[in-house]
Amino acid sequence: MKKINQVDFSHFKNNEHGQFHTVIRDVIAAETPVKLGIVKYYPSYVNAVAGELLAIEVEQGSQHTLTVEDSDLFRDQLYRSYVLHIQSCLIDFDPAVQEAANRIMRIVDQVGDMRKQPYNQESTTLSSLINQLTNKYATDVALCNGTTKLTKLDEANKSFIADYGTRSDEISERISGDVRAARVGVDEIFKNISSVINALVLLNGEADYSVFIDKVNYEIDYYKNTINARRSPGKGSKGDNTTTTI
Repeated sequence: MKKINQVDFSHFKNNEHGQFHTVIRDVIAAETPVKLGIVKYYPSYVNAVAGELLAIEVEQGSQHTLTVEDSDLFRDQLYRSYVLHIQSCLIDFDPAVQEAANRIMRIVDQVGDMRKQPYNQESTTLSSLINQLTNKYATDVALCNGTTKLTKLDEANKSFIADYGTRSDEISERISGDVRAARVGVDEIFKNISSVINALVLLNGEADYSVFIDKVNYEIDYYKNTINARRSPGKGSKGDNTTTTI
């Protein structure tokens, strides 16, 4: 039975994200929302995609956008590095280190995936996490040999906040260029659309939805392959091997 595949949009660059949803919006129009059973969601999806494209246009007009994206990428990398380090301590030979890592991971798990949050919200969430670990779990952090990594993460987050503030000052006279916030809304509606269509396939069979599902999954696979290629350049390539930021 066909279904729309799951997709993690957190690794899409902004232009990729906007283009993906633009294509899906147009495919829905061609198949018609009525046929797909998503009349309830289509108008808000169209508006959300338009809002994201406008935000992307504003963001691209800022001379500080590249700096902001690089800062966000760097703090995301440091956060992932810190989490992986603590996770490795969960299987340390020392039971005391394992227990300390468990306590830290309970706090980390409460945070969830910050990369899907708007910039300002991610900054606040990360600041709160760092403060909690620094003030209440300093002994556990030290036992896991993670103090230096946590300090570097704090510095990276503060650096991003400063860079983002500079860009915000520049575009304060214009419409918001926070693409991250716009993306959250678009992704939520797309998730609802996918869930409804997958459920309708179970109820009614795939005949009315097959063409749409094939086109959506083609776009998902296309961008997954693009992202994988970007992460793993070919032999001898000097391409960018970093995780993409959103």
